[in-house]
Amino acid sequence: MRHTAESLLSEAINAVQQISDPAWKALALSQVAQAMAKINRQHAVDLLDDALRFARQIDDPAWQLSVLLTVISAFATVDVEQAHRLAMGLPSETTRVLALTDVAERIAHRLKATATQFLTDAERIARSIADADSRQEALAAVAEAWALVDPDKALKLAEQIGGIAQRAMALAAIARTLSSCDASRAKAVAQQAMELAGRVQDPDEKTMVLDDLIETVSALDTEQALTLANAQPFPDRKAVAYSVVAQVLLARGAVERAKALLTEAADIARKVKDPDRQASAWRAVATVMARLDTERALSWVQQVRDPDWRDWTLGDIAAAVATRSVDEALKVAQQIEDTEERSSALADIAIALAQSDFERALTIVRKISDPFYRVQTLCELAQLSR
Repeated sequence: MRHTAESLLSEAINAVQQISDPAWKALALSQVAQAMAKINRQHAVDLLDDALRFARQIDDPAWQLSVLLTVISAFATVDVEQAHRLAMGLPSETTRVLALTDVAERIAHRLKATATQFLTDAERIARSIADADSRQEALAAVAEAWALVDPDKALKLAEQIGGIAQRAMALAAIARTLSSCDASRAKAVAQQAMELAGRVQDPDEKTMVLDDLIETVSALDTEQALTLANAQPFPDRKAVAYSVVAQVLLARGAVERAKALLTEAADIARKVKDPDRQASAWRAVATVMARLDTERALSWVQQVRDPDWRDWTLGDIAAAVATRSVDEALKVAQQIEDTEERSSALADIAIALAQSDFERALTIVRKISDPFYRVQTLCELAQLSR
């Protein structure tokens, strides 16, 4: 049976009506609008207007702001001027910078001149922030976004960031952007960030910098990434870093090396004392191992005592396994106790399956009990069906 994008999005809109919480309703409408944009622009605009209306009904200010940022970002697909107006209407300089940079990143490849204007506004606002720490964080966000439009300007701005940790993270982000188009320059920028990382004294700040750097450097030089991993001040982050490098090694076909590194990471995770830190480490390590050996990954999940962490980890494993065995992934998903997390896992499985067996994927989608994840997945399938 042929399923059109229009019919799938109509089904998604019907599913939105089953969502009662205004925040999740706004987020779901944003998803549908972005999928609808190429089919019926005005309908997409109307959906986003509805999303705004629901977002303004959210009681919690922080949660409301997060949802508003998502809706504004979605407007970038259908009405860039409205996205700019909404961003400039946000209550603080920091949030305006976040919204402007997010939209600029989304439109950089198709509307470079407009993205440049957004970033010029964002930089001006960031420089006006009175609090020094907030100003540096905002400038770092702008520098990262500039890397998509003007790498030279991004680097120049990053050098103006006073805090060593913030500057290092900005440079790491710029290097990550450059890595897809200019590997040699990306390595040079990453090297600058690594030199700064060595000067960071606070263990928590150092961990954040190294987390960013390892993600970037692992794609450029796995040996250098391992050196950075071994510099992590906390063992749980070292285990996570090993899993990041192992995933890159797997993608390159270095299976035995990846497996050995994951075994080392598991040994480190076992010795972590703090339950949440240990669970976070197991989640990262088990998820990558699932790409190689599902049974071993599931045996590591048994080390996680907290039911929430266990469900999150099983969800990640189900998504990882889905790329090679949908039936195996479904078995993993059935072990997830929380309904919302199980729905999220089923969504990941359906999306992975849709390329090879669209009908079966759609059958799985229609069994997802949480309407938000059903909407999200229907939108993904609608884009695949075009």
